Amino acid sequence: MEMLMNAIIAALVLGLTYALTSEGLWGAALMFFNVVFAGMITFNFYEPLADLVDKTGLKWGFSESLCILLLFAVSVLLLRLTTESLAPAMVRFPMPIYQAGRFVFGLGGACVTMAIIILAHEAAPVSKKVYKAIVYDTKPPFGLGLDHQWLGFFQFETGAVFVQYSSAGHPDPYRTFGQGRPIKLFDPKGEWLIDHQNARPYGTETVPPEETETESSGGAGQAAAGGGK
Repeated sequence: MEMLMNAIIAALVLGLTYALTSEGLWGAALMFFNVVFAGMITFNFYEPLADLVDKTGLKWGFSESLCILLLFAVSVLLLRLTTESLAPAMVRFPMPIYQAGRFVFGLGGACVTMAIIILAHEAAPVSKKVYKAIVYDTKPPFGLGLDHQWLGFFQFETGAVFVQYSSAGHPDPYRTFGQGRPIKLFDPKGEWLIDHQNARPYGTETVPPEETETESSGGAGQAAAGGGK
């Protein structure tokens, strides 16, 4: 089953890559940055939005997954409309740069999009082994770990690039960011994937506390824990 899921994810990535490369280098580049910024917007706001959904009394369990997908889709749409209205429709490039560039940006945009989709499924209240194939250390597809890579990237952005020092924040336990000062860091211990696997209600593939401690002791953003919240 794991091999089948890896093959499906890889096929979807290739399909998205083809769709993005068909827009040329300029269009693929714009869409790459659109999905990256849309992903950052999504992971900044999906938790408070999910909390608001839960406070309405609709505690059906899918609030996080719904908010991730909804925020991502709306952000991509708004950013796409903005870039289409502000940027030129086509920019000419030398043919070698055009061919290589559209593939690189198309593949990058496809990988980011698929990472967000995988994480939305991992946040859902389903089996602990999602689709009987994905657990916290699976790293789909085929060991590339798109979900791990995105979580690590977002953790780095909140800890280094867009760091916010705040008395309401939490000190980085590994002193990787903030030099021990309280900061608003996404998943200081890199346990997002582990926490969400343990929170899923069905199945027995729970990560024991001693293994969680071992995985997170290697520092924030490690591949085993996935970067996280």
